This record gives sequence, C-alpha cells and structure tokens, in this order.
Amino acid sequence: MTKSRINEIDILKGIAIISVLMIHTTSNAVVVLNKTSISYFILASINRLTQFAVPAFIFASAMLLMYNYGDKHDWGVFYKRRFKNVLFPYISWTIIYGAYLIVRYHMPLKSILTVKNLLLGGMFYHMYFIVIIVQLYLLFPIILYIYKFINKNFYTVASAIILFQIADILIFKYLIYKYFQNSSVLFITYISYIIAGMYIGENIPKWKKYYTKEGLITLFIALITGYLFVDISLKIFINKPVNLNLYNIYWYTFTLTASLFFMALSTQISRYHRLSSFLINTGKLSFGIYLIHPLILDILMHFLKTGKPLLFDIYTGVAFVIIFIVSYFITKILKKIPWGAIIVGK
Repeated sequence: MTKSRINEIDILKGIAIISVLMIHTTSNAVVVLNKTSISYFILASINRLTQFAVPAFIFASAMLLMYNYGDKHDWGVFYKRRFKNVLFPYISWTIIYGAYLIVRYHMPLKSILTVKNLLLGGMFYHMYFIVIIVQLYLLFPIILYIYKFINKNFYTVASAIILFQIADILIFKYLIYKYFQNSSVLFITYISYIIAGMYIGENIPKWKKYYTKEGLITLFIALITGYLFVDISLKIFINKPVNLNLYNIYWYTFTLTASLFFMALSTQISRYHRLSSFLINTGKLSFGIYLIHPLILDILMHFLKTGKPLLFDIYTGVAFVIIFIVSYFITKILKKIPWGAIIVGK
C-alpha cells in the first residue's frame, strides 16, 4: 500500500498546472504582438516565468515515487499501477487529438499515423510530458539504484545534480543530437529535477521543518536567474544572437530553484484552508486538466481572434479562465465515472 497523501505535493501540482495554462494562453502573444508594446513585454515575461511548470511536475513525480516506493521493491505492482494510470489516457488522447486534427485541420491520415505522433507524444504539443513520465516510471528502479550510491548527504546529492545535468547537456549536444534533435522528450533532460525530487521525497518529514529557510534561498536564486532567463529569452524572440550555453544554465537553474521554492511555499500555503483546499483539489485533477486544456484552448481561440492590443489582453485573460474552469470540471466529472480513468487517470 502507498503511504498517506502529502498535501504539499498536491499544492505544488496545483500551482504547476495553473502555470501550464498561463504558458499556453500567453504563447500566442510571443508571436503576434508588437515586440515594443507593453502588452508583449508583460505576457512574454509571464510566459517565460511560468516555464518551471513541466519541470515542477517531473520534480513532484520523482518526489512521490521516492516517497511511496523508495523503500519497496515490488516492481510488478509498481508497473501495473503506474502504467495503467498513464498509458490508457495517453492512448485515449492520442486518438482524440488525432481525430481533432483530421476534422478541424483536415490533416491527412498518413501525417497523423507517424512514429513521432503515436509513440513520442507528437500528436499535440503537450503530449510529450506523458512520454517523459513513462520513461521515468520505466527506469525508476535503475535510477533508484544509482541514487543510493550518491545519497551520502545533501552535498553529494547537490553535486550529483550539477554533474549529471552538465553531462546530459554535453552528451546531447555532441552525441544524441546527431541522431535525435528533440531533447524535450528525453527523461535525461530532466535528471536534475528527478534527483532533487527523490532527495526531498526521501526526506519530507525532516525537510518540512526547514522549508522557510530553504525557501528564501531558492527564492533569491530563482528571482535572479528568472530575470536573466526572461532577458535572454526576449532577445531570442527578436532574433538577437545569444549564448545558448548561458540560456541553458539560466533555464535549468531558474526552473529547478523555482520548483524548490514553490514546494517550500506549499508548506506555508497549507496553513490557509481556502487557498490550500483550492490548490489541493486542482493538484489532484492536474493530470486530467493537462490532457484536456489544449483542446479547449484551440477551439476557444478560433472565436477569440483579434488584432487589437487591448482586446488581445482581455481575450488572453478570458481564455485562461475558461480553459481552467472547463478542464477542471470535465476532469472532475470523468473521475466520478467508472471508465473515466481511461481518459484522465486516477
């Protein structure tokens, strides 16, 4: 049996899914708005500052895996439970989004039925996340075995996080990239979040006592690297030459420290009943919301098209509210239906 549920992780997942929705509702602004407008600067900055969302989900997943299975080795039960809750929704939404692309965009069937779309999460722009989670589940026993060698103390774990992430960047750049260009679907890209999540998942009772101090440190680092990440991203958006190695450093550092900060913040939020209840419920429904919302957003943006800056800002806010509410309640309803787990997981 799994251990008792940790509210702080659900709060973190709630924050992460809200951030995902912010990313997707503001992404159009990066492309269509005048690069000198205030609206562009605000929406593009929001888009960049919420980029920690998917890494935070992976971080939370690693925490849960370590918390529930770090001291157990019944891998048969582990694989049965985990893959049933992930693979069925993946198959369901691959079919749903494939059908939507055919009906809405008249894409030919041969363009739909590709290895990338069917196996690598390419059917719609957000499906790659499930591919990463499947890899994490599949390789978790091996990752756990390696983790036990480096888990001597905080400093050895921190050093391993840095070294593994540097190694990942170099291996991908000089070896993997020659054969496979999409690093976003490879679990190794997120190894720092996985190891950090495992460390905290193993030490949750102890760490909860010190989150205030660690939270302030991670907030300070996240603010600095967040500013640098936004700055370099805005330069990329207007095609200015930048140092891509610096971009990677800013992205990894910002998204990791932001994930750690929001985990620390979650322990403080848990003291406030109304806010924590909202985020906990949102976190519990986050997987379904993640799967559903791009479909709602794509349909909605067909009706919320405008070239006027002020209306664009309003439409962006309206889109965020609508896709959150609709995705939230569809997921909630489906979870109450016996076969709903096939679509949104348990």
